Amino acid sequence: MKPNNLPGAAGLKKMLRRQMRTRLATVMGEDRAYASLAICRLAAELPAFREAKSLALFAPLASEPDIHPLIEEAWAHGKQVVFPLMTREGDVPRLAWHEVKSWDEVVVTGPFGVREPEPTLCARVDPLELDCVFVPGLAFDGRGDRLGRGGGYYDAALTEFDIGTPRIGLMFACQQVESVPRDTHDQMLEGIVTEDGFVLAK
Repeated sequence: MKPNNLPGAAGLKKMLRRQMRTRLATVMGEDRAYASLAICRLAAELPAFREAKSLALFAPLASEPDIHPLIEEAWAHGKQVVFPLMTREGDVPRLAWHEVKSWDEVVVTGPFGVREPEPTLCARVDPLELDCVFVPGLAFDGRGDRLGRGGGYYDAALTEFDIGTPRIGLMFACQQVESVPRDTHDQMLEGIVTEDGFVLAK
């Protein structure tokens, strides 16, 4: 098992973020569209998705897999879909979860340029009520470690879900690395869906 306190983890993460942004910039056009659709199809086949009545998703950035079809699949099957809204309690990053019923309700631009739910239109949902959580990221490894964008929002939020709630990443295969630097506060995923299949955390 990797040590919880890796010397120089913050610097290593910064370097890896730069590398991954450069790598993601090469995934363009038809390749990105094909990979995104494959990710959506594979995610929709997971028991965690099929059996969920309420699940957390997100409005993707341009560099992330386009998961609009997966979100619309959830709506089509009558599932409750919630998106994160970035907030802070003092210096502590928080994600508030709000139910989204259509793209018309995704109008607020949050940190990092993320599209967020309009809180005056979208009801807030207790994270303990969610059956499955899908998360974005910049990189991942075979152990289920995830590299985010540095805000700490998802790492804080993932501690608030029921311990048995599936936590699954949605990323491109090119985002897999041998090892993601890890701090004590970093939260692990049970698996990651890529266009090449489901990477089960070991």
